Amino acid sequence: MARIIYAVAGEGFGHSSRSHLIGQRLIEAGNDVIFAGSNKSLTYLREHFGDRVKEIFGLLFDYTDGKINPTTTVLKNIWRYGKNIRINNRLYNKCFDKFKPDLLITDFEPFSVWWALRHRVPFFSIDHQHMLTHCRLEHPKNHKIDKLKACVVTRAYYYRATSYVVINFFKAQVKKESVVVAPPVIRPQVEALKPTDGEHITIYTTYADNEEQLRKTLHLFSPQEFFVYGFNKYDEDGNVTFKERSTESFLNDVASSKGLIASAGFSSISECMYLRKKMCLLPIPGQYEQIINAHYVEKLGLGLSRNQLNEQALNDFLVEIEKPMPDDDRSPRRSLAKPGILWPSNERFFEVLETQLKKLRAPIKI
Repeated sequence: MARIIYAVAGEGFGHSSRSHLIGQRLIEAGNDVIFAGSNKSLTYLREHFGDRVKEIFGLLFDYTDGKINPTTTVLKNIWRYGKNIRINNRLYNKCFDKFKPDLLITDFEPFSVWWALRHRVPFFSIDHQHMLTHCRLEHPKNHKIDKLKACVVTRAYYYRATSYVVINFFKAQVKKESVVVAPPVIRPQVEALKPTDGEHITIYTTYADNEEQLRKTLHLFSPQEFFVYGFNKYDEDGNVTFKERSTESFLNDVASSKGLIASAGFSSISECMYLRKKMCLLPIPGQYEQIINAHYVEKLGLGLSRNQLNEQALNDFLVEIEKPMPDDDRSPRRSLAKPGILWPSNERFFEVLETQLKKLRAPIKI
C-alpha cells in the first residue's frame, strides 16, 4: 500500500471530476490517499471523499467580459496571499509532514509541488495544460502574445515532475522522456449516457450580457431548435428554449442533440467526442489553451472553431453537423479512422498511468 497526496486545482470543473475518477481507482487498489483542494475542487471532492480532503490555498482568476483580467487576477491573489498562506503552512505541518507520502500527484496545483520539491518527494503531473509546454504543436497564427503568456504561466506553476501525464485528445510529439500523452478520461455520468440523434442544438455560453443578440441570431434559423444554458433561467421563445442550471439536464441534452456550441474547454470537448457529437467552439479570448483546442478540433474534423456566434458561424455549423464524425480506431471502419485523434478511453488512460507508476522506485498499484 502506498501513501499518496492528490492535489487539485480549484478553478475549472474538469480538474475535480478527473481527480475524483483517478483518486477512486487509487483507493480501490488499496492505497491511502489524501486529497488537497481549494475553491471549487475542495467543495466537489469533499462531497465524495469527506475527511480525506484537506484545504490548500489556491489561486483565483478574475474574469471581465468573459476573459481573464490579468491585472485584477494578480491583485486579488496578492490580497489573499498573506492570509491564506497560513492555510498551507498548517496543512504542511499537521498533515503532509506527518503523512510522509510515497508520491504526490498534482492536477495543475502548484503549492503542493513546492512542498514535494523541498521534501524530495516524487511527484506526477496529470493535466491537460502541460500540453502547451511539453508537446510540439501546430500553433495558429496571430496569437503570439497569448501563446507567450500561457507558456510562461504553465512553466511557472511547477517543474521537475517525475512524470508528466499529459491528457489530450490529439496525438502530439513530446519534448522530454518524462512526458507521456494519454487519452481523455470520462466521468461515470457521461459513460452512462446513450447518445441519440435529436433535432435540437445545445448551446452553453458564459456571456450573460449577449442574451438579446443571441435570441435575434437564433431566431433567424427557425424552425431549428436551440436549447440554451448559461443564463440560469427557463424561458421558451419560439425556436429557442433557455434552461436552468442542471448538470443532468445539460448532459442529457448534449447526448440527444445534433451538436454542441460552447467555449473550447477540454472536458466538454472530451465528452462530445465520447458522445460522437460535432462541436462549434468559441475559444475564450486570450485563453491560448482553448485556442489550441479549437484549432485541433477543426483540423481533425471534429467540429468548427469560430471567434463569435453569428449568422455565418451558425450557417457553417449547420453544414458541418451533416458530416459524419471521424471513425473511432475501435469501430468496424477503423481503417478509415483519423490517425491523429486520441479518443476518450478510461481503460487506455489507466494503462498509461499504470505503466508510469511501475517506473517508480517503489511501484504503485492502480
